[in-house]
Amino acid sequence: MNLTRESFYTLIFQVASFVCAAIAGIIIARALGPSNKGIIAVALLCPSLFFIIFNLTIGLGIMHHMGKREYSVKTFAGSALIMLVVMSVLSMSVFFVTVGFFRETLYKGIEIKYLTIMGVSVPFYLMLYYFSSILQGSMDIKGYNISNQLSSFSNLFFILIFILLWKFTALEAVIAGISGIVLGGAFAFYRVVKKTEGVSFNKELTGKLLKDGIKIHIGAIATFLYTQANLFILNYYATTSEVGFYSVAFSLANVLFFFSISLEIGLYPKVAHATMEEAVELVQVATRQILLITALAALIMAAFSKYIVFIYGGEAFLPSITPLLFLLPGVVMFVIPKILATLWVRKGWFLPLTFVATGTAVVSIILNLLLIPKFGASGAAVATTFTSGLAGIIGLFLFWKYVSKDIRSLFIPERKDFAIYKDIYGAFLRR
Repeated sequence: MNLTRESFYTLIFQVASFVCAAIAGIIIARALGPSNKGIIAVALLCPSLFFIIFNLTIGLGIMHHMGKREYSVKTFAGSALIMLVVMSVLSMSVFFVTVGFFRETLYKGIEIKYLTIMGVSVPFYLMLYYFSSILQGSMDIKGYNISNQLSSFSNLFFILIFILLWKFTALEAVIAGISGIVLGGAFAFYRVVKKTEGVSFNKELTGKLLKDGIKIHIGAIATFLYTQANLFILNYYATTSEVGFYSVAFSLANVLFFFSISLEIGLYPKVAHATMEEAVELVQVATRQILLITALAALIMAAFSKYIVFIYGGEAFLPSITPLLFLLPGVVMFVIPKILATLWVRKGWFLPLTFVATGTAVVSIILNLLLIPKFGASGAAVATTFTSGLAGIIGLFLFWKYVSKDIRSLFIPERKDFAIYKDIYGAFLRR
């Protein structure tokens, strides 16, 4: 697998997905306004929360063990299927219990029809995660990209169908938003099972995946909390309009992650199959390249933030500009731990990752509780950026302490790096 070529093709998928997501976001923002945008953001966050809690983070374990080549892909599919059935039943049960007993606390202002749709969709989130992880670990990057980018394409498709043939309210927006998860999960499952011609069950492998997943699972939940929990806190302390403002700012800022995501998708399996020396060199090159590109993109977005927000949501969403500007430095800093995580997974450092993520999550929640009641969406943005910076500093320290004293190798581009752009140009010509 050529990492540069795969990253380039993944970037094409990401750009196409971004265009669809941007058009869908513009339609939703302009058609429904800040308040409904906030409702949709919280409603779509609900299944994500339960997915994060109950997926047991076996995706990283899948890639770690597939890199060792100890078990067949069919065996990984069997373990994933067992996890899917058990976790689907458990997650839906707990979700509807929380709706029954804690609705006004956890889901304030969210109607039961939205919550019902969200609860039923959780198994498809799990299906997409488990089986697309197998695609990624087996280096089927094309299949991985299709399954994970279907959400944006499908979302826009159904939005247009609703507008042209039916009606478009917050309910239709939620249905459209969830459609891609359903289709992506079904596609990933089909592609894996077709490739393996069935599934095979191995108790030992399932136990290993659970053991490794649980080590990092609390950290995965913590990572979700320090990047997403502020929406729940905003919804509790502020208005749905304030949630809508932050949601737009967060969506726009996250566009900058497309560069790192495009590389990570191919980097995880590449690092997992490489020697440690090769893995370190790959991560060094990837970090300094993506960090530079993301920083430049952040400066451009900051300079044109007013126009970007206006085009995206219109005058009603101009209050999103301030939280967007606060979020951008955090996005740049968060590139560091995102890329370095591929190396930590290669080393099997699941438990240390959990400790780091949990610590930053605690800091994030405390900051959100302190800042959101007074500053609203801007307070949430400051809290997110501070904890992203903290995660970046911790990542750099771990690299300096256990990998290399040459921190500059993560920041300063080298002459040989420019060969990457030659490879990208060659990949473009061979499309």
